[in-house]
Amino acid sequence: MGSRNIKKQGKLLKVGITGIFGSGKTTISSIFKKAGIPVVSCDDIVHSLLKKRKIINRIKETFGKEVVRKGCLDREQLSNIIFSDSATRRKLEKILHPEVFKEIDKKILDYGKKKGIIAIEIPLLFETKSERLVDKIVVVSSTHQKIFQRFEGRFNMADIRKRWKAQIPLKEKEKKADYVIDNSGSYSETFQQVQNLIEQLKKSVE
Repeated sequence: MGSRNIKKQGKLLKVGITGIFGSGKTTISSIFKKAGIPVVSCDDIVHSLLKKRKIINRIKETFGKEVVRKGCLDREQLSNIIFSDSATRRKLEKILHPEVFKEIDKKILDYGKKKGIIAIEIPLLFETKSERLVDKIVVVSSTHQKIFQRFEGRFNMADIRKRWKAQIPLKEKEKKADYVIDNSGSYSETFQQVQNLIEQLKKSVE
């Protein structure tokens, strides 16, 4: 795991939550929320951006009119395109990532004068070299078998593996983390791990 030892006494502690597709980042973020900790979600920001006419038009210009239906993005069609080719995926990232990180910066500024903790869920934290944004990094880990079980009936193995191929392998992410949450067991086991982590984080900002 990472060796950063940052004391944020009396300041805002920014905690990055990341992992691989299906490892359970959203579950861990929800536990942070239940503990009263604000969470910024990159996925939520992206979903909001993909509804904006300006973004839809740029994506249509880049990928063709077949990715838009009745004025809205056909996300399934877009996913099929970008996860089949890394160069094509990077074109979408060039459109979305600057807007996503601009929004993250705004949200951090909103909390910037407060004491405490803010969690930022960034699926591609390492891939986008966004470590600078956070003080601590939590990697959510899970076995491939567990992930396949979670997505049964929603994604097939080939689709899941395509998304993993677009990300840094989980074992490499774990080595760079300050904390690793094992989300391959029961929810109660995961919940207890996160609760313990939150208590530890709170002590560092007291």
